[in-house]
Amino acid sequence: MAASKADVLIKLENLLRSLNNAEKKTAQFILDNPEKVVEMSISELAEGSNVSESTVFRLCRVLDYPGFRSFKISMARQGVIPETLPLESVHPADDIETMTQKVFSITIQCLQETLLTLDFAEMERACQALRNAAKVLFIALSVSRASAIIAADKFSFAGLDTTAETDIHFQIMRASLLRAGDVLFAFSRSGDTKDLIECVQAAKAAGATVIGVTNNPRSFFAKTVDIKLVVKSKETRFRNDLLASRVEHLAVVDALFTAVASREPTRFEARYKPMHEAALTKQI
Repeated sequence: MAASKADVLIKLENLLRSLNNAEKKTAQFILDNPEKVVEMSISELAEGSNVSESTVFRLCRVLDYPGFRSFKISMARQGVIPETLPLESVHPADDIETMTQKVFSITIQCLQETLLTLDFAEMERACQALRNAAKVLFIALSVSRASAIIAADKFSFAGLDTTAETDIHFQIMRASLLRAGDVLFAFSRSGDTKDLIECVQAAKAAGATVIGVTNNPRSFFAKTVDIKLVVKSKETRFRNDLLASRVEHLAVVDALFTAVASREPTRFEARYKPMHEAALTKQI
């Protein structure tokens, strides 16, 4: 399996789509040449990526470093390791075993990098909000809609009053009916979906707490939610934005469900036991 990259590069990949063109050129140069960049000066990096020194400095500030020197020190301390398996290495000529191994490796790496990306203080806040919620509305669109449905089903086992809504009209209607003490839990991979952002704004106006899971930490969606859970995903030749797995979203759901259920054992057992026993009657 490919070695995990330093978390500074993971963060840079996560921010890539939200950077301007000049910043994106520098970011891509760093991602393509991490070991060289550690040895470069700011002027060399600017020349190598065909941008100004001010662009390099601005990118460092976006990454929460005061300057290029501190950015390089962080990369050097983390020990930048290039990936041994390029993500584009899945080919139509691969046999099914090879292709499966590559897809699994990409998925495992995605989860490992999500662990480095997640803010666990935000995870704790999300756990507490869910534990205290009177009602939880899960929303998502397009391919991510499955994440909302699975999350609502799962948290209902923990004794929460949950609903999943994937229709844009019902989403905003239900969001507007939430109240203080309720939670809107939204999935937006791009962070740019207008309908989801409008639902977030409606829920906040109604007094609800909003938890957002996104792959784009600089998106308007990420800036609008109350609790931001940033995850990492991989896009390859055959796994673009629409086709990419949402496994990182479901892993976050599993982690939060486990935390809520383990901290509310009485409520969990009271809900789960009768549901489990009822389901047993459906087995042959």
